[in-house]
Amino acid sequence: MPSRHEIKETSTGIILLIILSFLILNNIHVFKAEPLPTIKAVINVDDTGNATVKITFKTLGKTKILFTLPRFENYTICESYGTPQIVNAPSSAYFYYNSTINLNPGENGTAILSICYKFPYASLLADNQGWFMSPMLVSTPPVNIEVYVKIPNVGKITLESPISTGINVNGYRRYVLAPGTPTVISGRVVIEYLTLSNVTTVDFNTSVRDTTIRVQSPPFYKSLAQRVLTVASKAYANLTSMTGVSLQELVFRFYLPKQSLGGITTLGFVMGEDINAGGRGPIMLNLGLIRYAPGYLETTIIHEMVHAFLGKAGVEANDETRWFHEGLAQYISISVAEGLGYNVAELRNDMINASRTLYKYYEGNLSLIQHWPTVPELVGDAYLASFYIIENLSATYNGEAFIKSLFQAIRDYGKVKTTNDIVAVLSIAAGKNLAPLFRSWGFKDIKDWNPPATSKDTTSAPSSSTTFETVVLGIGIAIGVITYFLNEKVQKEIDIARSKSVFEKIEKNAENHSIFWT
Repeated sequence: MPSRHEIKETSTGIILLIILSFLILNNIHVFKAEPLPTIKAVINVDDTGNATVKITFKTLGKTKILFTLPRFENYTICESYGTPQIVNAPSSAYFYYNSTINLNPGENGTAILSICYKFPYASLLADNQGWFMSPMLVSTPPVNIEVYVKIPNVGKITLESPISTGINVNGYRRYVLAPGTPTVISGRVVIEYLTLSNVTTVDFNTSVRDTTIRVQSPPFYKSLAQRVLTVASKAYANLTSMTGVSLQELVFRFYLPKQSLGGITTLGFVMGEDINAGGRGPIMLNLGLIRYAPGYLETTIIHEMVHAFLGKAGVEANDETRWFHEGLAQYISISVAEGLGYNVAELRNDMINASRTLYKYYEGNLSLIQHWPTVPELVGDAYLASFYIIENLSATYNGEAFIKSLFQAIRDYGKVKTTNDIVAVLSIAAGKNLAPLFRSWGFKDIKDWNPPATSKDTTSAPSSSTTFETVVLGIGIAIGVITYFLNEKVQKEIDIARSKSVFEKIEKNAENHSIFWT
């Protein structure tokens, strides 16, 4: 038989348990999670590719959610029930806020909020093709987002991500952006399609000295075409002075950011055959640049122009010269853009920091670029290694003066086709045999350069008494952030170069073409 003391302890425990249960039941709201809202986006695209967007949040009870809202397009509350509140905060996405949306219910316990805004260039159009990409639609916590898209003049869908669940009676295609479901571009609906009728193309022209610069573009993109003409015209004078060559004509054409052409990470290209024919072009520019953050259009235009100037000067396009083309194009494009007043300081610093990090990672062995790698995972590293070599040589041998001397050496040398040709013209420009340096970087079978006995060294001296080898070995390692995703900063340093670069092979009209990818 239990003692009186034991009975007292048991009774006390039961009473405490009853009291605790009562408190929990009467304060259950403290532990109850807020309901998640339903989110529906309706996107109407017009004949020119511009769109209107309506995003509706609906919930029973009070809740809070973070959502991407446009930073530069004015949005309005076009419908509401209850007392919603929106607080905008910066995000890593250049064109978007990370907005806090508080939904406070009305009398019937429901909260509704609809946000409306214009979305220019939702669909990009060229010839008989279209490419649609929704605004960024991302929530925290993540929830399923229904997206309804209506696009005119659609003949046949050739790619969509995610896959549509069907078309409703009003002609809207329904998509669901579900957390954890892979898509071509995270947080966005992408549709590639053929149009029922062709889009007309017109020419926009200007002249610089004796050169005609022409942009072939659908009329919807007149403002973009004019920007291309402005940048190209300004850069042309700088590039002719720097390279010592001129082009009879510069032609730019726009193409859609289709997945088969590299998507949104491939900003432009020039056919390798055109480079080898003296840089005749045309220069192809990704129409997606119209939706990129400032600085990318300008550097891409100049970058592709450099490829054309290199071809005219005599540098062939093959897997041995690829790194030379790419390194020079990236270095010169940033330098010229900076000289023209475009703000590319962050891009320059990030490229330098990323390339130095790569150099450290590879322990100074850059031989992967002697013959351009075919493994996609290495293409980005090769891109940075190329920039690293050109940037450091230029920094050591007086920058632009070295580049001018280099182009003089290329013109005097004749065709530059091999690694040894490249080392020779670089040595001529530096006034020093750079073969040992390239061998220290892991390059194989590099011949020494010996200046002609009768020649006089007229090249510029190094910018400091420190030798280039010392500069290379003494560089610091800094981790920077690179921005190479449409409208946003999302990838870290070495990822800048994960996009495809020059001389990639693609299928077009049943033929393989070597092309310059940036």
